Amino acid sequence: MGKIKILLVDDEREEREGVSWLIEKYQYPLEIMQASNGKEALQWIEKTKIDILFTDVKMPIMNGLELAKKVYETKPEIKIIIFSAYGEFSYAKQALEANAVSYLLKPIEIEEFQKVMVSVIESVQKENEEGERLQTAEVQNRRNLLYKIFSSAKIETEEAEKAEQIFNLGTGKHCRILDIEFTENFFEEHEEIFLQFLKMYLGENTSYLEMYPNEAYVMVRDARFFTGNELEKQVQKILRDLQVKTRSEAAVIISEVVENAEKLEKQLEQMHQIQAELFGYGNQIVSTRGYYSETELYAQDAERAARQMMQAIESMDTELIARQNEQLMKVVASLDKVSKIYLQNLLYSIIKAIYDKVPKIEFEEALALAEALFRAKSLKNMMEVYEQAVEKMLSFIQGEDQDESRIIQKIKNLIEKEYAKDISLNYVAENVNLTPAYVSYIFKKETGQTLVKYVTDIKMMKARKMLEEGTLKIVQVAKTCGYENQSYFNRLFKNYYGVTPKQLREKL
Repeated sequence: MGKIKILLVDDEREEREGVSWLIEKYQYPLEIMQASNGKEALQWIEKTKIDILFTDVKMPIMNGLELAKKVYETKPEIKIIIFSAYGEFSYAKQALEANAVSYLLKPIEIEEFQKVMVSVIESVQKENEEGERLQTAEVQNRRNLLYKIFSSAKIETEEAEKAEQIFNLGTGKHCRILDIEFTENFFEEHEEIFLQFLKMYLGENTSYLEMYPNEAYVMVRDARFFTGNELEKQVQKILRDLQVKTRSEAAVIISEVVENAEKLEKQLEQMHQIQAELFGYGNQIVSTRGYYSETELYAQDAERAARQMMQAIESMDTELIARQNEQLMKVVASLDKVSKIYLQNLLYSIIKAIYDKVPKIEFEEALALAEALFRAKSLKNMMEVYEQAVEKMLSFIQGEDQDESRIIQKIKNLIEKEYAKDISLNYVAENVNLTPAYVSYIFKKETGQTLVKYVTDIKMMKARKMLEEGTLKIVQVAKTCGYENQSYFNRLFKNYYGVTPKQLREKL
C-alpha cells in the first residue's frame, strides 16, 4: 500500500508550509501536495488520486467551502478537513454541510491537530485496506469465471452480463480469442518470453489466461486484427520466434470476432470441438472462420501412388509395403494444394485395406484411427495417423502386436510413481519405447485427455492431499510435485481449486 496523499490548500504559502512542517514533524505517512486556491486544487484532484483535502476557507478565485462541495460531488471518498480563523462559526456550519470530516481553527492547536490527523489517517487506511481486499476478491472472481467459461464453453444466463464486462464486449467493443496449446509444460519455464512476443506482435491491448501448464487463452482487442488475415500472420510470427527461442511447438485455434456473450459461447463451442479433433501440434494455425469450408482438389499422382500401395498391401510383402509407402509419402509431401477432404478419403481407403487384410486387429481400433484421420486438419497430422496404420500392419505381419491398454496402464503407473519429476511427452515415450506422436495419440484415444493435462491433474491431486495432511511446508509440497517455481505452483493450484495452497491449509 502506497503513501496516503494529502493536498494542502491555502492562498498563504506560510500557512501551507506550517501544516506541512507539522506533518513531517509527527512523521505521518503522508505524501504532501500544495495548491494556492480552489481552482488549482481541483486540477490536482483531476490528475492525481488524493486521499485527504486540507483546505482553508477564505481564498481567491474559489474558496474552500465551494471546493469542498465540488469535491464531495465528484470524489466523495476524499476526506475533507477545513480550517479557518477563530470565531467564524458560520463557516463551521457550512463545512458540515459540505461533508467535511473535521473543522480546525487557526491558529492550530497541536493536540487537536494530532487528534484529527490520526483519526483521518486511520479512516483512510482502513478504507484502502478494505478496497484492496474487495479488489483482490473481484480479480479472483473474474479469473474464476474466465476459467469456468473457457473450460466449459458455457455461459449461464445470469453470467452473461458479467462475462461481457470481463471480455469488454458490447456496443463497439469486440475481441477475438486464441487458444494456444503447446506440446510440453511450456508456461512454467517460458511465460515471460511468451508475453514478450505477445506484446511485440499483438500490441498492448491483449490479455491471457493460463489454463494448464501447456495451454492458454488469449483475448485480442485491437481492431487491426478483426478483419483480413493479419492476426493469423502475427500469430505465425509468434510461433516461429517461440520455436527458435524455446524449441516448442504449438497448435493455435483462432475465433471469429466476438461481439457479445452469445457469440462468445458459440465460438468457444467451436474451438472446443476443433481442439478435440486436432492431433499433434507442428505450429499449425486453425481458424473457426474457415474450418468447415475447404474445397476439394484432385491429385492424380497421389491417387496413382495410393493404388500401388493398395496392391502392395494385398501382397502382404513387408518390403514392398514399406517401399510403396515411402513413395506415397513423397508424392503427398510434394503436393502444393490438395483438398483435405479428398486426402482424408484417399488415406482412409488405404487404412481400410490394411485392416481388411489383417482381420485379427479389432474393429474398434480401426475405427479409432479412421476417426482420428477425419478429425485431422493439417497434412502433417493426417500423415501421422496414416503412418500409425501402416506401422500397425507391419507390426502385426511380423508378429509384434502391441496391447494399447497395457501401454496406457504402464504410462499411468510411470506417472503415479514419478510425478515429482518434470514428466514430458518425450520422457514418457522413451520409457515405453514408442514415438511421442503415437503415445500422444493412444493416450488421448484411451483416456479422453492429453498427457500433459493428465500429468497436471495427478500433480494437483497429490499436492492437495499433502497440503491436507499438513506434514510438509508449502514450498516442500511444490518441490515434491515437481514445481521448483513456488509462485507458479501457487497460481496453478489456485486455477484448479479456487484457493491458494496457503488459503486451503488455513481452512483446515
